Amino acid sequence: AAQRQAPSAARIARPSAPPIGHKPHSLARVMAANTANLDAESALDLTNIRSGLQRMEDSIIFSLVERSQYKSNDAVYAADCSQLGEFKLHQLKSAGSNGCLGDWFIYQTECLHSQVRRYQHPTEFSFFGPLPDPSLGSSATRGSDNDKEPILAPVPPEAIVNKRLLEIYRTKMVPRICGEGDDGNYGSTAVQDVHCLQTMATRIYYGLFVAESKFRTETEKATKLIKAKDRDGLMAFITKSDVEARNIQRVILKARTFSQDITVDASGNAVQNDQPHYKVNPEFIGDVFRDYIMPLTKDVEVEYLLRRI
Repeated sequence: AAQRQAPSAARIARPSAPPIGHKPHSLARVMAANTANLDAESALDLTNIRSGLQRMEDSIIFSLVERSQYKSNDAVYAADCSQLGEFKLHQLKSAGSNGCLGDWFIYQTECLHSQVRRYQHPTEFSFFGPLPDPSLGSSATRGSDNDKEPILAPVPPEAIVNKRLLEIYRTKMVPRICGEGDDGNYGSTAVQDVHCLQTMATRIYYGLFVAESKFRTETEKATKLIKAKDRDGLMAFITKSDVEARNIQRVILKARTFSQDITVDASGNAVQNDQPHYKVNPEFIGDVFRDYIMPLTKDVEVEYLLRRI
């Protein structure tokens, strides 16, 4: 047999050192990707917004499917978790929690994310606080990102709906997607809860970009409604029922695709099933968007617009 040729020098050469004077990408742009290159024109472009919202649908559906593999595990949401200890429990309650294990996971995750500037993004809001100051890469962009014109007007406290979302998730969603009982997977349950809640919250507060875009597009009409404090008028201003109906149907179709159990034959081909089995009820996932996520999103938009001027 022919002898195997040794790799050429070109193939094994290691990357050369950067030239003198080369400036590497800033740490901030690596650690805080969702704040990098954010400008009003792209952030408020409705085509970009629609694309982002559709991608967020995928994340929400996948996260709920993943949560469904565990039992409801109500112990994760029970107040005054003794396993946390006195110090952690006091710290957690000072942040506005009832002291449950699930809240501890949320708060600790947010403390970590805060340090890499997650909550400097204009549509990211934490469930608990206070949080640590940003410490990774924050000084590297002091002369750039922080000097940009704000994309949004100040977001009022009335537009923050995290407490409502948390209550809805634990009392309305979890019982419908998870089996009753306790399987002991508390840590895995709490981790997946964080993912579910953060993806839904991100989707909801993205509505702030929608509200601002509509305000800038139809400023005169919006201003008249705002000055009249016409809450119902503003709700009608931001609502497109036909679009919402199409979005819900798209979510249901995605949920059917993402959560269906697939069986393959000996040849590796999918077996057609007249009665497919789903990990979660796709119709309920549609209900989640129609009854909870979309109404919360519109509440956020209306509260924001009411204080826009």
